[in-house]
Amino acid sequence: MHKTAAVLSPARIVDSAYSQATTAPALRFGYQTQHEFFARLTGLVTAADGPEFIYAYWPDFDSLAHHKGVSGVEAQQHFAALDCAVGAFLEGIAGTDTCVVITADHGFIDTGPEHYVQLAEHPDLAACLRLPLCGEPRAAYCYVRPDHTNAFERYVAEVLGPYCECMASAELIERGFFGLGAAHPELAARSGDYVLLLKGQHVIKDYVAGEQPFFFAGVHSGLSTAELHIPLVVACV
Repeated sequence: MHKTAAVLSPARIVDSAYSQATTAPALRFGYQTQHEFFARLTGLVTAADGPEFIYAYWPDFDSLAHHKGVSGVEAQQHFAALDCAVGAFLEGIAGTDTCVVITADHGFIDTGPEHYVQLAEHPDLAACLRLPLCGEPRAAYCYVRPDHTNAFERYVAEVLGPYCECMASAELIERGFFGLGAAHPELAARSGDYVLLLKGQHVIKDYVAGEQPFFFAGVHSGLSTAELHIPLVVACV
């Protein structure tokens, strides 16, 4: 049985190198507005003459949650409008024998400047690192100088203890924090020697030379329930 796959994503990224690498050989379609998104999605569903998989990506709620906070008015209003649009879309494709699965790749929490830990304010910790912090502000990968391991562990425990927990990356991999199944051979090299897991609403920030500081009102990748739990909506119409 012949099956096809299609991808619907914002026009600005639909043909990017990343999109081409991750979605080939699926057919790709772009859109500009929410109206066009649902119109194109409806068209793809109703035009299918056999089994088809459609991946449709909507990024605007994520963007608003980052910049305005997930509990902010803008994000909440957008979510309400999106919810109405989804309802209309499901009504419009009723009877097409379609299973619609709606989910997200992460949760969110709100934060603020009072919860930011700036590495620039901790030069003794920075001196222990052989590379800038990377990963996520809520789960920062630390590449530690081999002769500074004890100093690094002691500083994190004594100074940053109220803000974060420090775990060896190898332990996180072994315990399945990065996912189930066999780890990719490069995972250990890509996740540093240690990971700083931020507590509460805290984040930790580091910047490379020439990078302009920026702050998000909403963040993710931590271990809070709000960040770990994501929605799953399944509708068969």
